[in-house]
Amino acid sequence: MKKYIIALGLSAMLFTFSSCSEDSLDSNSIFDISDVEARQNEFDKWIKTNLTDPYNIRLIYRLEDMETDLEHTAAPADFVNSQKLAIIVKYAWLEAYDEVAGIEFTRTYVPKVLHFIGSALYEDNGTMILGTAEGGLKVTLNLVNSLRINRDFLNTYYFRTMHHEFTHILNQTKNYDTDYERISQGEYVAGDWYLYSDKEARQKGFIRNYSMNEPREDYADMLSMYVCHTPAEWQGFLTEAGPTGAAIISQKLEMIRDYMDSSWNINLDDLRDAVNRRMDDVVSGRLDLTPIAEL
Repeated sequence: MKKYIIALGLSAMLFTFSSCSEDSLDSNSIFDISDVEARQNEFDKWIKTNLTDPYNIRLIYRLEDMETDLEHTAAPADFVNSQKLAIIVKYAWLEAYDEVAGIEFTRTYVPKVLHFIGSALYEDNGTMILGTAEGGLKVTLNLVNSLRINRDFLNTYYFRTMHHEFTHILNQTKNYDTDYERISQGEYVAGDWYLYSDKEARQKGFIRNYSMNEPREDYADMLSMYVCHTPAEWQGFLTEAGPTGAAIISQKLEMIRDYMDSSWNINLDDLRDAVNRRMDDVVSGRLDLTPIAEL
């Protein structure tokens, strides 16, 4: 089929050259793009200045068929909530990595497309899709229309997802020590992870139930859960895990700590401090979330 299409295209091209070679081509585009910039609202301009120019990130907040998972019913993201979330993402995610690793690191490795969906997306087994990532290039965040400015909501529905997916990108660029995968060998349950509670998972040496899916998800979950929670919250997870589970979780964490330091020159505790301090600024109101534009 590919050869047939190529041949047909070549035939058409030859026909065009032979029959129209004497015609002069009009230099004007058939598409009217003269008012593209004029149609941009103030939020579009903010995205260019704050996300596209410094990080080469495209933010999609309008519902586009080509960018949306057509297997699920999705609602468009609320305009005001999209602006608030964009401000929070820049301050508490991108700039946290800028702080500990430099903006060149951040702009090189972060996903290049952020996609906001207004509604929740559900699987047939009843689990909610918190977010998705495609090949390290695009991250989709759902439930924007239900945005709440509190730590648990922001971490559960957005920031754990973003740190998780960013960890995958780093792992794909510089692989982690595969000895990590032997720590819980035989305990991974693939798609049945949702049958376990977080407490049951922790007692088996996983930081939460989704970590039981496979080693790569376990690794990304460990890092994202660590940096998104305070030292006191992390200690609470270890207490719930019990002595056996806590020892396994701590062993995994040390391998991740070594990886981030040796591969990326990032101190994991410095990253956690930056992430949590910035999240405090968000939920306390110190970060200005005044909408940038009105419809």
